[in-house]
Amino acid sequence: MEFLLKIDWLNREPPYSFQWDHLLLVFLFIILGVLLSLYLRKKDKDTVKKWLIALWIVATVTELLFFALQLFECITDPTNHPFSIDYMIPIHSCFMFMYIFPVAMFVKNKTIKLAATNFLVVVNMIMGFITMFVGCPSKGYSALSYPGLQSIFYHALIFIVPLIMVVTNYYDLQKWDIKYGISCFGILATAVWIFDVITGSDYFYIYDGHAFGILYEISENVHHLVWTLIVVSCYVITAFIIHFLIYYLKLFLSKKFHKEEEIPVEQN
Repeated sequence: MEFLLKIDWLNREPPYSFQWDHLLLVFLFIILGVLLSLYLRKKDKDTVKKWLIALWIVATVTELLFFALQLFECITDPTNHPFSIDYMIPIHSCFMFMYIFPVAMFVKNKTIKLAATNFLVVVNMIMGFITMFVGCPSKGYSALSYPGLQSIFYHALIFIVPLIMVVTNYYDLQKWDIKYGISCFGILATAVWIFDVITGSDYFYIYDGHAFGILYEISENVHHLVWTLIVVSCYVITAFIIHFLIYYLKLFLSKKFHKEEEIPVEQN
């Protein structure tokens, strides 16, 4: 258990963000994700689905293990590691991957399925990508520790799974699918915001910004509702950008490949 809870195998001092081991692991996972996506692009849909489910299971198991380790610390050393409702409940935006993925995979209703899938691609994928860089290392965990490795690995899978969906065309993203993904985000964000208001927490960073170090100064000087509007707007604008970036990129590539196929072969 001490091995799993050890902060840094090299016994360095924080901060650990953007050090060589952190960046090396992040870029390694990104490269592996791209290569796996290209490999699965040639596979049938059932094979791709099995890979997606397997990756989700791995991500969820590692996250639950990390949560169990945190609870173990709280139970065995409550003085130094008290349980806090402010950050230990798994309802941040990145955690939504664990709950929304099964909806995207197994729910039969087409509208709900589409909303969940689009949410994974336009909200969760970018959150996973960003948090690989600014996750556990920025909170005092080295990349060369179980908490650091688990965080980078988990968020890498949040990025990789939707990437596979898009690259393999498992999810054939259409132009106005964004309205479903944003609706899914709206429902989740509203539920989490109510929880934040009741408990004084800051999950999704949409209540008062005290957990969002980068923009802490802004949140300190505006009303809670103004901060909520700012953060929700950032989520929505980013989702629109990612959605239409993917849509027009796929459109461009499909037209390009279609033209190449139409080029007549010269006869001798």
